[in-house]
Amino acid sequence: MFKTKIKLTNPERIDAILKAVVQKSYEEALEEKLLLCMECGDVDFYIAYSNNEELQDAINENFDIDECGEIMKLDEHQELMDDLYEYFLIIHKESDLFDFFPAGSYIVVGESRESDTDMLAPSGLFSAPFEDAIKG
Repeated sequence: MFKTKIKLTNPERIDAILKAVVQKSYEEALEEKLLLCMECGDVDFYIAYSNNEELQDAINENFDIDECGEIMKLDEHQELMDDLYEYFLIIHKESDLFDFFPAGSYIVVGESRESDTDMLAPSGLFSAPFEDAIKG
């Protein structure tokens, strides 16, 4: 479960939605045999949030809305969004669905290669964070 200083009415619902998003991401990455860049938008909470109305509703129901439909305590909303951003990365890495490949050097097909970004791949599918490092 994520940690935030913001008092929430539905943390379990938000947590369940985020974990479902991660599960769906895993299924798509596995089916397409994709690597996910953790710094390039492949694993981005804000993108997931903007594309998931259920998640938006679950988060926004924790905040008072003014007569124009705007969140009244934007600073608290942003604090929660920042906390959820961090948590979204953590659940990807700790879900046991993905292998985590930190930026660094890897040997692929006898050749030393450098990865500049942290990457995720469906568990057991890749030996390194490169498309040609898929396991046979």
